[in-house]
Amino acid sequence: MSDSVNQQLIDNISIILKKSLSADATLAALREEKKAGFAAIFKNDAGFNCSANTFQPYVEEVADDLLKWQQSQSQKLLVELVKKIEQLFTVLSNFEKSYVE
Repeated sequence: MSDSVNQQLIDNISIILKKSLSADATLAALREEKKAGFAAIFKNDAGFNCSANTFQPYVEEVADDLLKWQQSQSQKLLVELVKKIEQLFTVLSNFEKSYVE
């Protein structure tokens, strides 16, 4: 069970990483146009420890959480990790939609 869960987490984080690189490039362009003046992608109560105006620090946090979970196999860590992954997917998807349309 944990091997398949581990692989699914790795696959999802890989997708998030690719999407985040594209999103961060778009954010950089928007900042140059003075159109992205926010301080953080997520609010303080979103469950992330970091706070940043790009996606990369959040992706790094999720990758670090994956390593911690791989070591501990803790159910609590797994739930927290999945919640973070879901939030990243949701925000990245919404961000993509808003700049593709």
